[in-house]
Amino acid sequence: CEPPYHRQPCRAPGDMTAQEDPSKLSVAELKKQLFWLGASVPSGHLEKSDLVVALRKARAEKVEQEKRKEEKAQEQRRQTHSGVLRPDARPLNYEVKQSKEKQEV
Repeated sequence: CEPPYHRQPCRAPGDMTAQEDPSKLSVAELKKQLFWLGASVPSGHLEKSDLVVALRKARAEKVEQEKRKEEKAQEQRRQTHSGVLRPDARPLNYEVKQSKEKQEV
């Protein structure tokens, strides 16, 4: 968190609401948001508008990635609960000892 005289309230890195307009952010904040989203900062001579476009694209990709991740999780839950057989768990046998060679690995 920044010192108390900082103008903006404290928030987690990359935590931007949908209402915030990237064009109102400083160049440093744009770069920080790109970093926290895992996007690369475009190379070469940069204008603020280039960073705004890159941030909007990174946000859209992040939303799409989270959507695909959630769909995949739902599909896995659906398959798990739809009667897909799972192998039976084998009981552990602590009485069986392995050879010395296998124990030392």
